[in-house]
Amino acid sequence: MKALARWQRTALVLAVVGLATLLVGLAIDPARALTNLLIGAVLVVGLSAGALAILCLLTVANAGWAVVLRRVLEGFGSFLPLAALLLLATTPGLRVLYEWARPAAAHDHLLAAKAIFLNPAFFVLRMVLILGVWILFSRRLLSLSRAQDARDELALTRAAVRWAAGFLVVFAVTVCLAAFDWLMTLEARWFSTIFGFYNIAGILVSTCAAVALAAILLARAGLLPELNPSHLHDVGKLMFAFSTFWAYQWISQFLLIWYSNIPEETVYFEVRWDHGWMPVFFANLIVGWALPFALLLPREAKRDPRRLLPIAVLLLAARWLDLWLMAMPANFPQAPVPGIFELAGLVGPLGLFVFWVSRRFGRVPLIVRHDPYLAESLHHHT
Repeated sequence: MKALARWQRTALVLAVVGLATLLVGLAIDPARALTNLLIGAVLVVGLSAGALAILCLLTVANAGWAVVLRRVLEGFGSFLPLAALLLLATTPGLRVLYEWARPAAAHDHLLAAKAIFLNPAFFVLRMVLILGVWILFSRRLLSLSRAQDARDELALTRAAVRWAAGFLVVFAVTVCLAAFDWLMTLEARWFSTIFGFYNIAGILVSTCAAVALAAILLARAGLLPELNPSHLHDVGKLMFAFSTFWAYQWISQFLLIWYSNIPEETVYFEVRWDHGWMPVFFANLIVGWALPFALLLPREAKRDPRRLLPIAVLLLAARWLDLWLMAMPANFPQAPVPGIFELAGLVGPLGLFVFWVSRRFGRVPLIVRHDPYLAESLHHHT
């Protein structure tokens, strides 16, 4: 437990310093501070909602091997209400972030035509509804899990499967709408039907990386001794698969738009092709897929925590870079050099995330009780 207390103290300091820096940045450079707050908030919302999605996938699939990791996924999902508050904190700055929210948009024919959908009141309402539905499902799934600790009833497992199946359907639709709203409308003249799936892939791969990182650190601290190389192997395979799925979406979106060469579609990539963004544009693909693909190919790389941990950190960094490349060029066509606000936008929300999750790990048993697949998970490939 000393390790958890140390993580909590460090994470809380980073969260306070990071968020305070962004608050000061609102007076110095509001566009940059708000954009980085948006990026950090979307990152941690993705980790929380993505953990619930993976938990539900494993629940519906009756994946017994993953029961040892269930509390890690639930801990991530429990942060969703705080993540929602971070995201909602960007809404007072809608006019700074989004061109369609500014008064001048009424004089733009294209933006005016979209005003029935892209207006501040409806935008905030959709955000609240999406986050509210996710929180509702997270509360229900977590309460069923805790109830199972107290009562050995198979009915609780069956109820969890039903709720998990429902969340997967809801998540598939709402996460695409969220990606369209929160990120794509930063450049409201551009559109891509692949953008939602592209962000689903990014959420899943970064969440798997975060789960691997948390599980390894918990095991090193002696708090998750049940974790074995076979568990890590399966998580590593998910990291490998989802990073390749993300790369497939990246290439599909880019090549289809490049090949069709329609001006209202190519404008997104034109900005990221010039003005200093090109190195970041290609680094995104290298860090997000090429390097992890090569590093995760060997079987032992997925089973050895010393090798898997830095790969997980790399994939988390790749998700932040991906979000930075999606959001920043909208208001900064000339690529800025990453600075204090980028660092604050990363460590502030992530610090709060680590503080909350590690605090939860100290309050609930890290191994679930009475799960019908627990024995299978404890003896996974042993």
